[in-house]
Amino acid sequence: MPPIGSHKISSPRGESLLIAAVSGRALALAARDAGYTPLVADFFADLDTQELAHACRKMPGPIADGFQWDHLEPALAELTHNAPSPVCGLIYGAGFEDRAHLLTYINERWPLLGNDARTVTRIKAPETFFAALDALGIAHPATQTERPANRTGWVAKRRGGAGGSHIVRDADASDVYHQELVSGRTVSALFVANGQDARVLGLSEQWTAPAPAKPWRYGGAVCPATVPSSTAAEMERATLAAAKVFDLKGLASADFVLTETEIYLLEINPRPGATLDIYACANQPPLALHLDALANRALPENQPAIEGAAASAIVFAPETLVMPRDMAWPAWTADRPKPGERIDKQRPICTVLARAGDEAEARNLAETRQASILAKIQNTH
Repeated sequence: MPPIGSHKISSPRGESLLIAAVSGRALALAARDAGYTPLVADFFADLDTQELAHACRKMPGPIADGFQWDHLEPALAELTHNAPSPVCGLIYGAGFEDRAHLLTYINERWPLLGNDARTVTRIKAPETFFAALDALGIAHPATQTERPANRTGWVAKRRGGAGGSHIVRDADASDVYHQELVSGRTVSALFVANGQDARVLGLSEQWTAPAPAKPWRYGGAVCPATVPSSTAAEMERATLAAAKVFDLKGLASADFVLTETEIYLLEINPRPGATLDIYACANQPPLALHLDALANRALPENQPAIEGAAASAIVFAPETLVMPRDMAWPAWTADRPKPGERIDKQRPICTVLARAGDEAEARNLAETRQASILAKIQNTH
């Protein structure tokens, strides 16, 4: 069983693909595996992103400020101008949920290969999303836009937030909504949709990497997630119903929390997401399914097959550090920072990937590799 990250990169098929995301490395790899030449605009320009992409442009300014059209548009225009082959369109990852209007600007210049601004706005607005779930009879935690009088057992979530870092115990601001905190297993359904129908491609279990002021920060994921068949069927029913009512297209993910008695849908991310890496070893390239659904409304007859289990986990900096000049990165790492790059405390250093016989072994291996990378870096200081 080859480790994630060691499989052969496919040869480009003659078309170039623009990618815009906070971190574009996973999408660049997915594009290569689907036979496209990636052109990336992101906030990191990591070593392996530069290796995978024909060209990569790093966005200026802090990540907290997000994408700005004045910076993004010229970067995409330059990438297009220097593309080695015709650009078929743009795929986006994280970074647009709270600024969906940029997707409209993009679509005026390049074919947008994903859900449009209206769809993203509707599905990320709690007023429309949870009202739609109620109409469909899909269970979800109690949610309201007003700050609850008794805040015990509630959390505040920033509108358009992603990655769990935006979730706090309490906030009194206009850009948040409030949701009852439900404890349980967090399981995500990766699916592909064509606007009328959808197919669930697999289930993954996610975990957090808590940090001060960020108790629900995303830590990693493993697939396949083992759940009772009745639970999987209910998750699939909810996912397909929501995908249809929101006219979703392409790859997306539905996040659930599973308690002993209930299945709650928390949110849908209408784009390729954090679990893209762990499905990269499937027998069907996920991005090929995404593009086929968009272009031809085609959906796969069967779930992509994955041998054993796959996991990924983020390595966070325990303190501010500078990357060693002579760092030798194992093949099972991704999102590799540049030599001499400063990594602030509690910011991501890289991603580790793992393959094993079952989900417990894969997660354990990923966590072992997290510790190994931290020790390797700290021993060079």
